[in-house]
Amino acid sequence: MKTEIIKIRDENDLQAIRKTARMLEEEKLVAFPTETVYGIGCKASSKAIKRLNEVKGRHPEKRYTLHVGNLEQLQFYVPRMSLRAEKLVHNALPGAVTVVFELDSEALSRLEKKINKETIRILYSDNTVGIRYPDHPVAGAILSEAQCPIVAPSANPAGKDPATTFKEVVTYFDGILDGVVQLPAYDSHYQKSSTVVKIGKKGVKVLRQGAVSAEKIHEWATFRILFICTGNTCRSPMAEGICRKHFCDILGCSVDELVRFGYIVESAGVAAMTGMPASAHAVEVCKKHGISLQEHESTALTPRQVDTGDRLFVMSRSHLQSILEFYPQAANKCFLLDENGDIADPVGCGIDVYRQCFKQIEKAIKKRVSEIS
Repeated sequence: MKTEIIKIRDENDLQAIRKTARMLEEEKLVAFPTETVYGIGCKASSKAIKRLNEVKGRHPEKRYTLHVGNLEQLQFYVPRMSLRAEKLVHNALPGAVTVVFELDSEALSRLEKKINKETIRILYSDNTVGIRYPDHPVAGAILSEAQCPIVAPSANPAGKDPATTFKEVVTYFDGILDGVVQLPAYDSHYQKSSTVVKIGKKGVKVLRQGAVSAEKIHEWATFRILFICTGNTCRSPMAEGICRKHFCDILGCSVDELVRFGYIVESAGVAAMTGMPASAHAVEVCKKHGISLQEHESTALTPRQVDTGDRLFVMSRSHLQSILEFYPQAANKCFLLDENGDIADPVGCGIDVYRQCFKQIEKAIKKRVSEIS
């Protein structure tokens, strides 16, 4: 067969871009450039995937990564995303990162009503889907134009280095692929494949080192939670301790390891004196649940904490009003910890009141953590 050379000037060359997208929809194999390497585009159908496996010399049980050209496409295939996954997507995509998302049963049920069984089988495995959103204008335009899901492994036979130039693709696949996209001036920015990252209930894990460093992934995915009360000696320290323990139980790690897993949990007070210990009753109640507040020292809320926090949880409406008055930019990330109402200040009350306060905080945190992780 003759491999067609598809010359595309830039992302505004709509005729050539639409032609490439139509070829992919017709189950043809077309190589196109990304910011990392060339990929072989292929419709996510059994027929096209079978041929792609033959061309790549790849085992049929190995999965391929879905490629998308915009956020709307990504959100279609991952209809329910945790707050932490949203943060990683915001920082990393479009870019040289492949994200493997874990999907819960509700999200999968919704997808099964929109996508045929064949596509589900090809793209989703063990409740996960790998998605790449390239930071290349032509790749993005082709993928956005295609009216079907597209996978795109690197353009190389098994055991060979991924092609980073048009010439290398032709050397590998002339007379084998249906088409190869040629740009007037293409230079792979990274000269290596994307970094593959898995994100889910157990945190973030780099599955393959690539164009983006593991340190940068960790930075992009680290989630900062800040609990705020008045004096930072009762409610917010208890919330900080409860939240840390809850994450540790989920992740199977120690409190000291939380940062390595990508969670930073802190507390502060809107009218706190610096250096005060947690109240005796708060220490006693938390100790009964395996939470130590012995080393806690109160701290006053700072502008930096507000700016760097991903979620700010306050104990009362008065706290919320006060923070938004001074920091209106925090309106989209500052919320009542208990969405049903205020958590009353137990200062000056007996230990039974502290126990009730602990229970209310714990219940609210379990719900909030399920949204984050």
